[in-house]
Amino acid sequence: MSVVVCDASPLIILAKLDRLHLITDLLGNDIVVLQCVADEVLDERAGTLERQRLDGFLSAIARVAAFEESDIESNALSASDRYTLAYSIRNAVNWLVVDERLMRRVATEHGIAVMGILGLLVGAAKRGILTHAESELALREAVGVHGLRISVALYQRVLDELQS
Repeated sequence: MSVVVCDASPLIILAKLDRLHLITDLLGNDIVVLQCVADEVLDERAGTLERQRLDGFLSAIARVAAFEESDIESNALSASDRYTLAYSIRNAVNWLVVDERLMRRVATEHGIAVMGILGLLVGAAKRGILTHAESELALREAVGVHGLRISVALYQRVLDELQS
């Protein structure tokens, strides 16, 4: 069984897209979200519908874990990011759902597979969970409406992959 830990940014974007199911559809059902991450995604900045989707995911699907320890020192990462990495490393989880580049690099260095929004959308299209058109629309919405920040080159590469 794969253990999957989720960082805040992918959860927020997936909730906005109404695509939180992609995590379990692609990576497994043993989902862990740290309490600090849950607090972050459910704060007052979340819209009503987004908060409802996240609350449903966190209460019905994910296991929320209290964990606030880290031996990772970085001024570039928030405390929540450091806790998420430390939890993932200490528990040798299978997957970390994360978009932040530094977190992805550290996780990979510790043998943890990473997947972000783009990988989930491409994987969903390849496995027939979403059509290629649905994944492409979700990508365009994530970037154009919900503020997912990626380079133009990466955006084009993902679009090309979805259109092939």
